[in-house]
Amino acid sequence: MAPPSQLQLLRGGARAALSRNRRRLLPSSPQSLTRDVHRRQTRPLATRGTLPLRAQPHKYVAGVTMQQFEENPAMQAWYKANYPDWQDEPDKIIIGEEAEDEAEEEEEEEEENPSIIKLPDHLVARNIRPLVGYLRDPVREGGSRACRRMRHPGVNDPDFPLIPGILHGSDPTKNIVSVDHSSKILVKTPWFEIQRELDRYHHGINGSFENRVYALTVFPGEEASLDHHRGRQPKDRTEYRVNSEEMTIEAIPPPPLPTPPPRTPVEGMENILVVPADLQLHPVAHRAFCLNYIRYHPGKPIKIPIRNLNEEESPAIKRGGFLCYVNRFIECLVEDGAPIPEHIPLECTGLRAKDVVRRDRLVIPEGVTIHPRVPENYLMGTVFGVRGAGMSVGDEDEAGADGEGEEK
Repeated sequence: MAPPSQLQLLRGGARAALSRNRRRLLPSSPQSLTRDVHRRQTRPLATRGTLPLRAQPHKYVAGVTMQQFEENPAMQAWYKANYPDWQDEPDKIIIGEEAEDEAEEEEEEEEENPSIIKLPDHLVARNIRPLVGYLRDPVREGGSRACRRMRHPGVNDPDFPLIPGILHGSDPTKNIVSVDHSSKILVKTPWFEIQRELDRYHHGINGSFENRVYALTVFPGEEASLDHHRGRQPKDRTEYRVNSEEMTIEAIPPPPLPTPPPRTPVEGMENILVVPADLQLHPVAHRAFCLNYIRYHPGKPIKIPIRNLNEEESPAIKRGGFLCYVNRFIECLVEDGAPIPEHIPLECTGLRAKDVVRRDRLVIPEGVTIHPRVPENYLMGTVFGVRGAGMSVGDEDEAGADGEGEEK
């Protein structure tokens, strides 16, 4: 074996020096400290005013809490036999209070922003979600350039992106007529309010976001502040400091959260029932350019998207076929007080290839009726699929006979 060269000796010395530096610096980090504590097991870490380091059993078996583990000797024996060193692994150890575990902390509700809109119970029961908008000045924010500045504020601009739009439509319950010019109100919506709903309801070709009812609350334009839209404050902002001499971790309480400035809705424009309409998106970036709102009231027709139900019970669809929709929405009337469905199920049980699906297969929920102007033979779509998938014996014989005739 050839002796090591000078270059190899230099590389080995550098690695050794680097390892010594790492070992010297490791105790200053909480992860390395947890490794040292659980390997030594020589002195207790939990002291008054400090937080212990604990391993959690649910990292290995889902749903197992520390309380169940401590009360069940059979479970302890099973962990000892299958994972003898599960409490010594640094990536399985978390920092928590002595009387709590990670599963209980996840169930705790995070601190909410006091400016978050909370709807009344009767609106929540009707499956209505909140939206926030601001008044738009028709003089300063009515032109194309002003709208462009609202969508794309500058780097040093304190404002956040706002999407221009208009609130229009009639509402007989509030004596609002659409032909009246005062019924048309210029509004602007924060882009993250729109994107949040698009991420949540993006099904269908046109998306179900434009087929839902929202409770729009309009605030004055000068009260627009980003602090009002922070949906959740961080749950645990406590900082931890390592005391290397006493081998403890000291908790440093976080500073108080900033209080957003107060805001008051415009008089008579709180929890207005609206349906989003005319949502314009960028063709490439899919950013919202414009979003209008139409007032909604009980008895007003609304188009609800269609969703397939029991596809596995269809001989054609479960073998690779599909339902080619002609109409993906159906116009319905929802009674006052009834929940507004997100979609109407379409029963697919027994569907075979070449079957024509009409509105009689729709499962209409309670409190919802199909609009009278929708015909009884309203076409939903046709079932297509691979050859022979979900076809009856007569259809397969006809298809075979046609194929033989073509070959002759």
